[in-house]
Amino acid sequence: MSALSDAIARRMPDSSLGQVSPLHGLRRGSVTTLDLVAQSVAAVAPAGGLLILTGGLVDRTGSFAFVTLLLTAAAVILVALSMSVFARRISAAGGIYTFVTRGLGPVAGMIAGVALLLGYAGVSMDTLRSAVRRLGVAFGDDGQWASGSVATVVLVVGIGAAITAIIGLGAKTSTRVMLVVEAVVVTALVGLSVAVLASTGWKAPDVLPDLAAAPSLSSFAEGIGFALICFVGFESGAALGPESRRPLATVPRALVWTIAAVAAVYLFGMLAQLSAVADGRDAALLTDADLVASPWLGSLIEAVVAASWIACTLACTNALVRLVFTMAREGVLPTALGRTSARFATPHVAALAVGTVIIAGTLLLVWAGRESLYRDVVHLSQSMAFIIAYLAVCAAAVPYLVRIGEFSLREAWPAVLGTLALAGVAGTEVLAEASEDPTALCVLLAVIAVATLAHLLRVRSGSVLAARVGAYDTPVASDAISSPVAPPPRS
Repeated sequence: MSALSDAIARRMPDSSLGQVSPLHGLRRGSVTTLDLVAQSVAAVAPAGGLLILTGGLVDRTGSFAFVTLLLTAAAVILVALSMSVFARRISAAGGIYTFVTRGLGPVAGMIAGVALLLGYAGVSMDTLRSAVRRLGVAFGDDGQWASGSVATVVLVVGIGAAITAIIGLGAKTSTRVMLVVEAVVVTALVGLSVAVLASTGWKAPDVLPDLAAAPSLSSFAEGIGFALICFVGFESGAALGPESRRPLATVPRALVWTIAAVAAVYLFGMLAQLSAVADGRDAALLTDADLVASPWLGSLIEAVVAASWIACTLACTNALVRLVFTMAREGVLPTALGRTSARFATPHVAALAVGTVIIAGTLLLVWAGRESLYRDVVHLSQSMAFIIAYLAVCAAAVPYLVRIGEFSLREAWPAVLGTLALAGVAGTEVLAEASEDPTALCVLLAVIAVATLAHLLRVRSGSVLAARVGAYDTPVASDAISSPVAPPPRS
């Protein structure tokens, strides 16, 4: 019998490995690549991006909107490739937080981690509020449902509780719900774009940029920062890596597939919008004339967007739960948040805590109104917090490769270009916010700074073990079998 067959027959665990993974309790191999893509696409919420945000991009950059969106997609691809440097080597429920910690240490990791906490929470609360409002519009009662009425409270609590329950049932359940919703949404968006292009005579040549009306460099950079909002959340699929099949292969693949799919939908929709503008219509896929001609169409679109927002809330809350779970396992957050359900193999305590915070935060957002500082901070966190996190993961890739002795220019160049590009975008966004009303920006940066300083003090005092920070899923003894002891040589 060969040594391999003997080892298989004996099935003795490899004693050189640990008994449990730092992320033990999660169900390995329960989700596929398609599930990871569904998670990421849902977090991006293409319906909201295409029907709402890209119209604002046309207003900002005019005929250069398509070029701006294309360059933004290229920058996001650089971020995805930078994340792949880590995702091909480690599987982490903490996503960018863990990657940055491994590359630049606990201080930079906490900056990225707090930024992600604020970003995911901000997106979850704002999309839940928007979904409730659009459901009100779909049912013809916008004025009542947009306020803090009983109907609004019931919907927020009901949808939030349902999202928490779905997350508690398992990653596969939540991703399949997102997959169904986003498949319908993307199909509707592509169909709508085709209809607009057909109605305007397919005027694709008319959407070429007008060089005579080129925006300034600062306006162009600000437009890229605005367009980046259309892609935030694409990285959330990495949070399900420890629960996926062959994560070191599926997560990098899912990151690239998500960007390719979402960018294609956005760029095609942008062509339709610019074609409509060239035909003398508004910078929108649907105009008031369209809604008057087909009254049912408005309610249908509102329902589609609401469904996309709910799926986005589910996806971002899902990623936020995994991030909280990871921090709890490290001792950064209360350890009780790191418990998992024995039946469903999910971080159910973290899900319940995060779901409660999202529901309460959304209700506060509804009651605070549009002119509140709280609303401004939540809104800013959806862009600025993610820009900080993306910049950090790009900057962390090269030091990580150098530290593990695997640096190569072929693998490092996307991280270098991504760091430069996002540094420019971050600087432009900071200057733009500072020139208008810097209060929300100061609050956001102060929260990140205070949390990072507190984390550093806890690490240095020993209350948080530095060795536990940056936890990721590792092979355990039961995953491998020990080789048989070699017989002594014959004399």
